[in-house]
Amino acid sequence: MAVLSGKVALVTGAGRQRGLGRAIALRLAQDGADVVVSAYPRDPSNYPDHERQANWKGSQSTAEEIQSMGRRAISADCDVTNKESVQKMVDAGIEALGHIDILVNNAGLPSDAGAANILDMDDDVWYQTIDVNLNGVYLVTKAVGRAMRDANRGGSIINISSLAGRRGLPDYGSYCASKFGVVGLTQQLALELIKYDIRTNCIAPGTHDTDMMDGTIGRSSENYGLTEEQFRAQLKGSVPMGRQGRAEELAAAVSFLAGDDASYVNGQTLNVDGGAQMN
Repeated sequence: MAVLSGKVALVTGAGRQRGLGRAIALRLAQDGADVVVSAYPRDPSNYPDHERQANWKGSQSTAEEIQSMGRRAISADCDVTNKESVQKMVDAGIEALGHIDILVNNAGLPSDAGAANILDMDDDVWYQTIDVNLNGVYLVTKAVGRAMRDANRGGSIINISSLAGRRGLPDYGSYCASKFGVVGLTQQLALELIKYDIRTNCIAPGTHDTDMMDGTIGRSSENYGLTEEQFRAQLKGSVPMGRQGRAEELAAAVSFLAGDDASYVNGQTLNVDGGAQMN
C-alpha cells in the first residue's frame, strides 16, 4: 500500500514546471495522496520558454499530471497574503477532496536574493517578501490548522524555508529574514499544534535546479561581476556533493515528513542541501 494512501495534501506554490512545488505535489501523489495544487496565477506572457513550449497552464497542469497518475487533484489559485483568498482555497480543497491531512507551505518569493544590499534595497520589496514568505505561511497554516483540528484526524505540516534561513548570506535582501522567520514559526507551531496530533516540521533547501534558483544565480553573478557559468561553478564548489539538488530529491524529504515513518519527528528543520550546512 502507498504510504500516503487515504491522505489529502495541499501544496502551495506548485504552479511552475521547474519548481519545488510541482515536484512535491507529484511525489505526494506518487506515494498515494490526493492533492490540492495551489499557486498564485501568473501572466502566461511572462512564462519562460520551456513552459510556453509545453503549453503550461500553471497549477492546472500540475493537477492534470496528478490526475493522469490515477489520483484525485484540483487546482486552486491563491494569494497567500490574502486571508479571504486563503480560506477560499482551503474550502475548495475540502469540498472537493473531503479533508486535508498534509500541508506543504512552499509558496515564496526570491526577493532580490543575490543582489540587494539591505541599505540600498527597495522598501516595498522587503515588505512584499516578508508578506509572502512569512505572513503567507501564517495565514495558510492558520486556515488549514483549524480545519485539521476540527476534523480530528491529526495532520502533518511541512514548511519550506531555505539554507538562507539557517545562516546569513550577504546581499540577500529580505530573503534571509523571511526564511529565518519560517524556522522559528515552525518550532512554535510544533509546540502549539501537537496537542491536536498535528506535527509541524521544516525543510531548508540548498541550491536546487529550479527556475527560482536560476534567477538568484543571474542576480548574484551580475552583482559579483561573474558570468553565470562562473558563479554556478563556485556555487557547486561550495556543496560537498559538488552539484545542485534535483527537485525530486527535495520532494522525497517532504514525503517522508508527511508520512507515518516520521511519526516521532516534530519541530525539526531538515537541511536538504548536499551537506552545505551541517546543523
